[in-house]
Amino acid sequence: MNTQSDPIDDEMVGSIDPAAVRASLEALRAELLDSAPDIDAEVFRTRSDVSDGSGETEHLVVAEQKDMTARVDALTERAVAEIDDALARLDAGTYGRCTDCGRAIPAERLEAVPAAATCMDCAATRSRGRGLV
Repeated sequence: MNTQSDPIDDEMVGSIDPAAVRASLEALRAELLDSAPDIDAEVFRTRSDVSDGSGETEHLVVAEQKDMTARVDALTERAVAEIDDALARLDAGTYGRCTDCGRAIPAERLEAVPAAATCMDCAATRSRGRGLV
């Protein structure tokens, strides 16, 4: 965890503009929610163009489209949940701190991934822990 003897981290976290971060996160959230139906429609149009209308092929195309739609929906839900969590951390005053180790998350990471909950070291540890199943 962070200690009082960690002034660089405190300066980095202290330089975060909460209003700008909130506006950025809320805009990203709205964009994700607004684009999800458009993505579904585009996937369906693209996949239905492939169908030759004959029995099994059409069934496979529809099944593939449903699978892709489910994956997009799941990714969108996950991204929105991460943004909601980031907004909650902003409200709690913990935004910019790693939820695993408590160190400051570098500004470069927060600029690239505004909803980041962990520093790169902890994100890498989590990633290794998931592995491929």
